[in-house]
Amino acid sequence: MKQVGVLGLGRFGLFWSTVLSHGYEVSGWNRSPRENAPCRPVSLEELCRLPAVFLCVPMRSMRETLERIAPLLGPDTVVIDTCSVKVRPVEWMLELLPPSTPILATHPMFGPESGKESVTGLPLMMHPVRLDPERYAEYSHFFSSLGIMVVEMTPEEHDRQAALSQALTHMLGRSLNVMGIDDTPIGTLWYRKLLAIARQVAKDSEELFMDMQILNPYAADMRESFEDAWQSVTMEIREAAKEGKEPKRAT
Repeated sequence: MKQVGVLGLGRFGLFWSTVLSHGYEVSGWNRSPRENAPCRPVSLEELCRLPAVFLCVPMRSMRETLERIAPLLGPDTVVIDTCSVKVRPVEWMLELLPPSTPILATHPMFGPESGKESVTGLPLMMHPVRLDPERYAEYSHFFSSLGIMVVEMTPEEHDRQAALSQALTHMLGRSLNVMGIDDTPIGTLWYRKLLAIARQVAKDSEELFMDMQILNPYAADMRESFEDAWQSVTMEIREAAKEGKEPKRAT
């Protein structure tokens, strides 16, 4: 069985190790030991000599991680990131890793909660930054064999779309949690969906939330557009209330 490594055995790294174990012998390394991890514990040096290393570290730790592993990598070791933002991490990998190091950018659009029952039908973004077609096809075929929907997309297009599909969703969920919404016996279907978003977002770290808002180059425009839209709708309501407008009565 082919081998891969997972660098970073936090909540997502442990989950990702389990996903990879369906087709690979998985080794893992973490700053502090992890008990009952679904992978073989190895030293960082051994991990970096495996055929492929998946980086499952917070985005704010990526530069430090890349600088640390760069001199340890095997000549053919593929470095694969899993960051929620793509443009910046890809720039860092090209800048800090050896010129000959193969690089694959990925973003699983799911995690320990959304993928705990099944990963079938869930999307995974992939882009061969510096990777030959044969090795790219290997990983693409593996994920597809698990029922994951592989979407090839450039880092720029990923971040542009993720500013809405992910950063906006997390911002809404965080705002609802700050507001303090809670369950109610008369909650409509759509209210329950909003509550589910808020509860899901609450399980993610503040670091992840801030990183996807700050490091995504398109997130600031998204927030500005949303704020403008919110103010426009709010103003419309205020103007209607000021004019004493009421719904027309049926005759």
